[in-house]
Amino acid sequence: MTLQDQRCGECRRLLFKIEPGALSGALSIKCPRCKAHNTLRPQSPSPERQERDGTEGQSAQIIRDRPPATRARLPRRAQGEPL
Repeated sequence: MTLQDQRCGECRRLLFKIEPGALSGALSIKCPRCKAHNTLRPQSPSPERQERDGTEGQSAQIIRDRPPATRARLPRRAQGEPL
């Protein structure tokens, strides 16, 4: 059986290789390069579904958990100060 590459959903770094159908529960892994949290969950195979790159659906799906975006804080406007 052939191994499938599992890559980070954010930076596409190779995280690990896995046999199709080998995952029975959820797996969470943090990318060492970009620090994104990737969650891998098994899904039921559906032969009619095709992935974006044209390949058939895989036996697992990576779901990204991004940290909340940080915004630069703007100073508060004083009462009566013009806009």
